[in-house]
Amino acid sequence: MSLEERNLDEFRRQIDPALFRDDPLATALHSYDATNEFFFPAGVVRPRNAEDVQNVVTAANRCRLPLVPRGAGTGFSGGSLPVKGGVVLDFLGMNRLLDLDEESMTALVEPGLITLHLQEAATGAGLFYPPDPASLKTCTLGGNVAENSGGPRCVKYGVTRDYVLVIDAITGDGRALSAGKATLKNRAGYNLKDLLIGSEGTLAVFHRFLLKLIPKPETQLLFLAFFRDFDLATGMVNRLMRSGISPSSLEFMDEFAIRAVEQHARFGLPLEYQALLLIEIDGRADEIPHLRKTAEACLAGNASEIRVAEHRADQEALWEIRRKTSPALRAFGNRKANEDIVVPRKHIPAALRGLRDLGQRKSLNLICFGHIGDGNIHVNIMYDDTVPGEQARVDAAIEEIFDLVNRFSGAVSGEHGIGIAKIRYLPRNLDRTGYDLMRSLKQLFDPNGILNPNKMFY
Repeated sequence: MSLEERNLDEFRRQIDPALFRDDPLATALHSYDATNEFFFPAGVVRPRNAEDVQNVVTAANRCRLPLVPRGAGTGFSGGSLPVKGGVVLDFLGMNRLLDLDEESMTALVEPGLITLHLQEAATGAGLFYPPDPASLKTCTLGGNVAENSGGPRCVKYGVTRDYVLVIDAITGDGRALSAGKATLKNRAGYNLKDLLIGSEGTLAVFHRFLLKLIPKPETQLLFLAFFRDFDLATGMVNRLMRSGISPSSLEFMDEFAIRAVEQHARFGLPLEYQALLLIEIDGRADEIPHLRKTAEACLAGNASEIRVAEHRADQEALWEIRRKTSPALRAFGNRKANEDIVVPRKHIPAALRGLRDLGQRKSLNLICFGHIGDGNIHVNIMYDDTVPGEQARVDAAIEEIFDLVNRFSGAVSGEHGIGIAKIRYLPRNLDRTGYDLMRSLKQLFDPNGILNPNKMFY
């Protein structure tokens, strides 16, 4: 019997056996995520409550067994993959909305709750939970907090971090921790809550959150603007912001993304343009006419064609163009290198021009789209990994992409996280002291290194 088998056998004796599965179907279903990488766990545990979570973490710590927290497995960085074997801690069984307090405008939730389900419940109460990752129909709030997920609306409303008030968790060595307060201000000690957000399951296992809700905007207006000149589109971001417009979403697609979507879904999109912007404005009904005039004045003379959707059904039809982008790219290769870089807003035009030049210089299917309003650009290289030398060519291009990010003082990930996908690029993106302190924090929270090992850091 191997060491892992002995440890697993001891682990099973210390937890409720009803929680554990190691049949081929269970391990296969927890072996992959959106990266299309595969690592099979030795088993899967699905806890029912906070007590189960603490018992499982404590047992894994005693047995020195790797433990990998997992929501729906929709991540693009490999953060929920059991790269060192061990046990996957599956939170889909802890999926309740425990309380929605309309007076306090808060929601108490378990980590397995689907993001869309919280949004729907909040809307039913006349409230709003803004974070909207692309996978919101399937992703879980626990995964959102672990990755600090964003989405189109974060240009105005911020990311998941901005809506987390309290995290109840178990540290890697089995200690119960409640980080944060149910208050809008909190200067009591170090901000452990924000440290846990985005930690990708490496510091603690979350079992409950108190989330902030806000009043629901009365109405929305959506612009679809096409540009014959790429630079006019990328320069429009700062121009809109300086005019006093605060878009709730500001999305970008380059000409290659437009062509891919049209080939995939036949929306009737014009193909002579180099870029498009989707600009959503929301707020009170009485302020929308003024905002509309301001936006139209900004776009005039720069955009070659403008469409405006006032009604929800028409807006949903336009949003489908953006939502179809990622699946449409599959026509250009059997593999996708998917990077979610972010740069300061003032550097957006230069960064996108540098990416465009890289694709042309290297003859790559390099396609850009994403959350241009906050500088978060999704850079996709589609390729065929069966072609000799193609993987090496793409890897070299990715190195250049991250060199560009560092040159513009950006970050190697805006929302997807580090996981295993960007682990080798992180040291160059951070200063040495900061990187070393992060590794020290990992040791402090998880002294035996059982939580999501080999993620984020070497």
